[in-house]
Amino acid sequence: MFVTIGNATQGFSRLLGAVDRLAGQGYFAGDPVLVQSGSNSNFPTAHCIQIPFLSMEGFLAKIIEADLVITHAGAGTLLHVLLAGKVPVVMPRRRKYGELIDDHQLELVEVLAVEGRIIPALEPADLPSAIARARRQLQYGKANPSSCLVSLVGKAIDDLIERAK
Repeated sequence: MFVTIGNATQGFSRLLGAVDRLAGQGYFAGDPVLVQSGSNSNFPTAHCIQIPFLSMEGFLAKIIEADLVITHAGAGTLLHVLLAGKVPVVMPRRRKYGELIDDHQLELVEVLAVEGRIIPALEPADLPSAIARARRQLQYGKANPSSCLVSLVGKAIDDLIERAK
């Protein structure tokens, strides 16, 4: 399993802590859990393998290798995961927790969840059922991203770039 939270400078211990707790409870049946912790490199994980950042090649390889990807709702990350044919479990960073300055990730999750492209987990308590659902979906094969979806994610990336200027 591969967990990635992107490279935002704000913390995302809400997702990291939930995954580490589940791993400690044996929820992943002893499968190794690799966490790309980004700027949260000091997060104390006791039950996962942690690396702050990966090269782009390493990042893409981990997405392809993973049976299950759990991620934040960064548009770039989602584009890579979806193009790899994965249906990820996605927890958006939220403004109300100080994880981002707005709720654009929540908006993206809502749209992609309706299309069935992702499995949302808005809060840590949602993770176990979202992971179970993702595991059930693995039996149906890879998702094929539609051109509409690729356009939507591309537009979200363009919007983010414009906001950053």
